[in-house]
Amino acid sequence: MNKLKCPYFDSCNAPLCPMEDEEGLKKAIWYPDEEICRRRGLNYPWLRTQRKIAKRAKHGGYFTIQMLSHPCRISQGIVGLDPDKDEGPQLQKWFKKHPVLKPPKRGFRGNFKTALKATFMVSNHAGKGVF
Repeated sequence: MNKLKCPYFDSCNAPLCPMEDEEGLKKAIWYPDEEICRRRGLNYPWLRTQRKIAKRAKHGGYFTIQMLSHPCRISQGIVGLDPDKDEGPQLQKWFKKHPVLKPPKRGFRGNFKTALKATFMVSNHAGKGVF
């Protein structure tokens, strides 16, 4: 893709640009306090992950495109890699600490107690017009 086609080309300071070629993205790093691409309509999972991490991360570590593309849970206090240490061992440790999310089981939405409570409410109020 061509970066010049982006309407934010002149004012954007995002280090990870979806318009960049794959080789450039593989080498790029991103810190949670840096800018994120503002262009809408691009369906890249790593852009959504960037936004989540920017809200929840402890600042100080950096993230690679490989880490941002990894389908894991983004929780409060997620930490990136230390720029003063070697990347290889840190990356292996990071992937081990952040396992791939398992798809939800069919039939359940949310947690089990909520499902039981909803079933109980329906059965108790079925004929009373209350729900």
